[in-house]
Amino acid sequence: MTSRTPAASSAPGSAQPVDVRLMGDDRAVRALVSALQQSAACGPATYKPMRDSNGTRAYLSVIVPVGPAPAT
Repeated sequence: MTSRTPAASSAPGSAQPVDVRLMGDDRAVRALVSALQQSAACGPATYKPMRDSNGTRAYLSVIVPVGPAPAT
């Protein structure tokens, strides 16, 4: 079993990395990863075959910018 190192915690109020796992048809997964990488700050994706089907798993980190504070 392979373990992944959790993303480092960043300071409060700064951008936060979110680890994402996508699973599905190979072409659809790769198209979604490409769209995410074009529209957001993402790290490189790692692709692996799904265990029990013909699909693909993709792992990547997306950096979520800090938005405005929610209204109270």
